[in-house]
Amino acid sequence: MIDNPMFGVLLISIVTNFVLSALYKFTTDQEELKKINEELKKINEEFKEAQKNKNQKEIMKLQGRMLEINNKKMKSSMKTMMISFLIIIPIFLYLLPNLYGDVTVNLNESLEGVINYQGTEMNVHVEEEPFLISIDGEKKHADDIIQLKGDEFTVKEFDKDKKLLLLKRVAVNLPFPLPIWGSHIGWLGWYILISIPFTTLFRKALGVVQ
Repeated sequence: MIDNPMFGVLLISIVTNFVLSALYKFTTDQEELKKINEELKKINEEFKEAQKNKNQKEIMKLQGRMLEINNKKMKSSMKTMMISFLIIIPIFLYLLPNLYGDVTVNLNESLEGVINYQGTEMNVHVEEEPFLISIDGEKKHADDIIQLKGDEFTVKEFDKDKKLLLLKRVAVNLPFPLPIWGSHIGWLGWYILISIPFTTLFRKALGVVQ
């Protein structure tokens, strides 16, 4: 399963988000956070009323109070945030990039190079107009899926000046394109997409007060 980026990233995301949700639950004062949230809710209601009545003096007072309470809330979860970063950083900087990261191809003046992937070498030639990539004689356009040892890649970046070609490992192919990401999603985009619902689900199941 870990070799398949779709399931591998899914598994890592589930485990990571559950650990982070449980960490937040048990390393923060949940009762204190509940009181802070209730106080913020009350102040927000008073703030809306002050805006409605155009009471500038009360508005300034409530803004200062909200800032003070939000700072208190942030300080109460600072320790948890630091521990969370210690968990997330190795996953984002080392684990996932090493498992499902980009392939870098250095090109010569003729825009030729060699892909070395999982012990196999493949000759690459880039044609600029129209943009084509030839891998061991097989031509691919910029948006085409490129198969390397059974794994799927797309062109992430081509820099003629730096003589550099980056191929992005595809984690999942969506039936529709997303803004910025497109339909061929790498490990980072896939992790973010699936983290949103799982974080919500785990925090709700654990009764986490935020």
